[in-house]
Amino acid sequence: MKSKLINSEEFKAIILENRAREIHELSQQRFWGHVIVYGEAGIGKTALLEAFAAKNPVGYLNTTFLRGHEIEMNETLLAPFLISRLRRPNMNAFPELLVIDDFDQILSKSIREKVATMLKEGRHLGYRVILSAKQQINEKVFESNAHVLRLRGLNETDVRRLADFFGERSDKYPDVVMTVRDMLAEHQGNPAMIISHLLMLVTPDDFLYRNPLIIDELERPAIILEHTPPLITELRLVNQRILDRIGRRPEAVRELSPRQFEELVAELFMEKGYHVELTQQTRDGGKDLIIMNRSDIGNFMVYAECKHYRPDRPVGVDVVTQLLGRINFDRATAGMVVTSSYFSPDARDFQSQIEHQMSLIDFAKLSSMIETSSKKYPS
Repeated sequence: MKSKLINSEEFKAIILENRAREIHELSQQRFWGHVIVYGEAGIGKTALLEAFAAKNPVGYLNTTFLRGHEIEMNETLLAPFLISRLRRPNMNAFPELLVIDDFDQILSKSIREKVATMLKEGRHLGYRVILSAKQQINEKVFESNAHVLRLRGLNETDVRRLADFFGERSDKYPDVVMTVRDMLAEHQGNPAMIISHLLMLVTPDDFLYRNPLIIDELERPAIILEHTPPLITELRLVNQRILDRIGRRPEAVRELSPRQFEELVAELFMEKGYHVELTQQTRDGGKDLIIMNRSDIGNFMVYAECKHYRPDRPVGVDVVTQLLGRINFDRATAGMVVTSSYFSPDARDFQSQIEHQMSLIDFAKLSSMIETSSKKYPS
């Protein structure tokens, strides 16, 4: 159902309607010159350029679509655009279009210089160039010879339309649909992040991501510190390589054992700079992790309870109330419940009354944390 949904005309229409202004702006640049499209990862640069090229823009003789890494590996792909202006008469009337997606994947200085030359001479040689990049291109020659287009996220109306589109086709519980909808606002209109969470609504529950390499590495013996405290064991079992692989497919979290799930959560908070202690596997009265932060304004201690549940099993209010009782008894600063599932409405209602003492992290938010972590250390 996932593939059928993404490829449906109705879905594509929602996305393209949001980019109608950008497509029009790209079309207008035929009369001016080249374009650089900037946007963060997942904002839809590739989808926009592919859609624009597929429209077979009026006024272009033909369109060539290349990826940055393809040119980095084979710079002869640029050869047709570096030949003499005598190659074809009346070239300015119907220029050719070269699209280079992910230009920042081109690391070779000589190739980047050739592309810069193309931007400087393209109008006289009968072609236009459109580049896409995640971050601003350092060489000034590029922006001085091109129109800059910065992609923004989807607007609130289209985010709601997408949520309705997926919600109407979902076979999940209403609580799951509402939880996913609530998470969409946190991604500032980033289409990739929004769609990845909406796909949770139409992905079969029995679908599990199985990667033997991940499972094999996670099952290796733990590395325990030489001086182990009697009640607390500090561990770092999930290395960045595994975290990066899971980051590309957060569904892999569902393959972990409950203990491995706790270790993954611990690793995520250690990467944020917190001191994290993982309690012994014997039950400790409502806390799996102790997260500590020391700063000039004071010391903070947060108890975290990890619930590795099936996607269709919500975490109820009783888990939250029990953790709150432990926090108050031990005089900890705050608490947090992290789950591979979602929270029931009564759990969320209760948390809203003590939001300064309790945080709830469901699968959607956890996936976002994992993806952010994996982007910091690309494999």
